[in-house]
Amino acid sequence: MDFYAINTIFIHIMKKVINIILHDEIQQIFDNFAFVSEVMVVFYSLDRKILKRGLNRSNSDYCHLIQEKFYGREPCLTMDNEKCRECQHTMNTVSYICHAGIGEVIIPISIEKQLVGYAMIGQYRLTKELPEKVKKDAQENGMETAISKAFYKLPYFSKEKLKNILGLFTVLVDYIIAREIVTVSGKRLLSRATAYIEDNVTRNIALDEIADLLGKSRSTISHLFKKSLGISFKQYVIEAKLKRADDIFRASPWLTIEAVAFQLGFNDQFYFSRLYKKYRGIPPTAYRDNFRKKHTHYG
Repeated sequence: MDFYAINTIFIHIMKKVINIILHDEIQQIFDNFAFVSEVMVVFYSLDRKILKRGLNRSNSDYCHLIQEKFYGREPCLTMDNEKCRECQHTMNTVSYICHAGIGEVIIPISIEKQLVGYAMIGQYRLTKELPEKVKKDAQENGMETAISKAFYKLPYFSKEKLKNILGLFTVLVDYIIAREIVTVSGKRLLSRATAYIEDNVTRNIALDEIADLLGKSRSTISHLFKKSLGISFKQYVIEAKLKRADDIFRASPWLTIEAVAFQLGFNDQFYFSRLYKKYRGIPPTAYRDNFRKKHTHYG
């Protein structure tokens, strides 16, 4: 596979993940998680654009004061970029304490080992005391009370609680992505199967043939048709053949029922007629003769 093809597939995957994350149902999941955990939850694209925030929650009062009154935004951006690069390099969750003493975690979002974005959980306390450096700087600026108040408003997590929160969030992300991959994969398989049936509708097509074509088991293909279309594989093939029969009757109403049945792989015209009446409610001659009347020339 050449670079262009690989790049095209990668872009498609990225767009798909972005669409997943932007879905309203996923927003509800993120909002619920953010509310229960009290953390800020942010999802980034690979180029660090924010795709979604849990509860649309912005920076905490503590982070706002740190950035606006003390150290500026640059240290935060520098550390975030550094940790994202580490996350990209290792493809593992990266947990760290920022320069202002609060905890943050970056989680890679990947499909088939290909990184497509990041999830960040942050702005929680791992200590019960204001970091000494921040406390000292706040005292020098006469802002110890304000910064302390903002710090203690942040949720406090013990190591055990943080581990469980991250475990739950990782499961949620994996579930969302995996569910969509299964859906997309199923649609792709179904599309290949139905296209093959349409292309070979003039002969008999067995379930084993489709299973071999797609590299899946008979039961998987059978379940796919039933779940996705609400009918069995056999019913779908029959319907495809009858639909083609209708097309032939409209285009060539002078043909005999036997000739049309033979074109569609039926050796018995009477079996074909019984199937047609069962699925259409009328015999094939009635449908065909309706078009015969509209033609002035037929054999």
